[in-house]
Amino acid sequence: MSVSRRDFIKKNTLAGLALAAAGHLNPLFGAEADIQENAGNSVYFDGYTRIGPRKYKHPAERWSLGHLQEEMNHCSISGALVASTLSVNYDAMFSNLELSGQIRAHANLFAIWNVMPHQTGEFPDPVELGKQMKLHNVRAVSLFPHTNEWDWKDQASHELLNWLSKNKILTIVNAGEFGGMSPFNEFLTKYPSLPVYLINASWSDQRYVLPMVASHRNLHVGFDNFQINEGIEYFYRKGYIDQAIFGSNSPTMSAGAHRAYMDYADIPAEARAKATGGNLTRLLHGLKPPETKNNPNDDILMEAVKNGKPIPVPLIDMHMHMLNEGLNGAGWGYRMENGGPDKVFRLLKRLGYDGGGIMSWNGVVSHDAAGGNISAKKSLDLAPPGYWGLANFDPTHYSQEELKIMIPKMYEDKRFIGMKPYHYYGVEYQDPSYDIWWEYGNKRKFYGLLHNSRSDLFEAESLAKKYPDVRWVIAHAGGSYQMADMAIAAMKKFPNIYAEITLTPVHLGIIEYLVAGAGEDRILYGSDLPMRDPRQQLGWVIFSRLSLPVKKKILAGNALKVIEPCLADLPAYNRPKLTKG
Repeated sequence: MSVSRRDFIKKNTLAGLALAAAGHLNPLFGAEADIQENAGNSVYFDGYTRIGPRKYKHPAERWSLGHLQEEMNHCSISGALVASTLSVNYDAMFSNLELSGQIRAHANLFAIWNVMPHQTGEFPDPVELGKQMKLHNVRAVSLFPHTNEWDWKDQASHELLNWLSKNKILTIVNAGEFGGMSPFNEFLTKYPSLPVYLINASWSDQRYVLPMVASHRNLHVGFDNFQINEGIEYFYRKGYIDQAIFGSNSPTMSAGAHRAYMDYADIPAEARAKATGGNLTRLLHGLKPPETKNNPNDDILMEAVKNGKPIPVPLIDMHMHMLNEGLNGAGWGYRMENGGPDKVFRLLKRLGYDGGGIMSWNGVVSHDAAGGNISAKKSLDLAPPGYWGLANFDPTHYSQEELKIMIPKMYEDKRFIGMKPYHYYGVEYQDPSYDIWWEYGNKRKFYGLLHNSRSDLFEAESLAKKYPDVRWVIAHAGGSYQMADMAIAAMKKFPNIYAEITLTPVHLGIIEYLVAGAGEDRILYGSDLPMRDPRQQLGWVIFSRLSLPVKKKILAGNALKVIEPCLADLPAYNRPKLTKG
């Protein structure tokens, strides 16, 4: 039987009235006592999750309310704001009410409603919207002016935006919906009293976002994709901790990845409590989860992360860059807080690292291979035990004759056992101009880390066949399910191909997917630090559903298999000493 939009809204309005009569709803604006009570509470209250169908979804991608609940319970997330894709992709108010009905039985879930101007007759005016929000205990809204095609600058939009601002309704936005960071800055300036929560900003947006955080105290930032190195510490040091929000974008992303960022935050407990939930409760006028959730089945790794302790089992990172000492900038659109060896190694010690492979940043992304090799050597000079190097060589800037001299000269430094080309060099890796390097590495049983320059993995497969004594590691294999499918297929064809996981999206379930497809012996932990903070990448593995023995393989055991053929020539200082666990 079909149900009209009017009947659906009427039905859900009556349901909201029943809840209000039962005493389960707070007023639209909570009491100050509620806000103050939460100030010392370290509960994890997720500021942004999203459920519902979406286009171009991979069959393995998580998307449902059940997926969200499972992840929250597994990662000890006590409560969450929940958005629905349908509120954006179908009739907004119909889907808003549907969302509220869907989560009504879950006392720790609170709806985010998508709102828009009312003049076209599709959406309630602000007065009616306020009544509906009060009935359904909705304390946060989202704006999608670009996707839903309305103009936030137009006079018709002012009534809604002024109402949100006047009532201090938490408004969750993506800067892309305003046309980019500059128009978004205009929006913040025009509505200085509106509490705004920015989601989906990238770590590459720092030069836009950080000045805006300083200028607009109504701006609050989540770290879902804003995975900046030592970002939470930066917010605390600069006095912005009241503007930091824990938000995971689960179940698309791993909630465990994002809580690890907070669990390992090197800030006072009171400040951490603000970021993990206190700030959100304040912005929601006292709303908070009814109880603190704690997973009683944590393994020793999850337990260590939740207590901010070093990982108690061997830990090797197969994808690390390093800036020159003292630098925070890396050219292009990249900023890496404390990206030099001293501060990076200090952070890694707190996490419990035992070693890993170091390469430069300038040698790849800045396409200065020779300068990058110098930087990598300097980083290794400052490294604690257990770290080794990967060299860079560029066949477009240097002739074959020059490479014939440069390659063996570089590898006279026995700390280097890896090969790291890069797609910015402009030549596919199976091109003959690279052969001189690959042949040298094959004879010495080096390994190579490959960021593919094509949309497929033909390069890795070609090299694996031609150079069987090299272990070819596919970088960023966990970046998407499509990439994971290609990596799985490549690993099934060639026993000397491995897959390293790192990338910003930290897809929930994809590490398990890689293991299920290719086996547990060829998946490797890597972080891409300090471009991204390593804590999200580490938490992604730790809070996976894999067994403890399999996690141990990904965190270190499989890496040892990759470097084992090189260990005899690697100086003792640079060999990981795996005495834990």
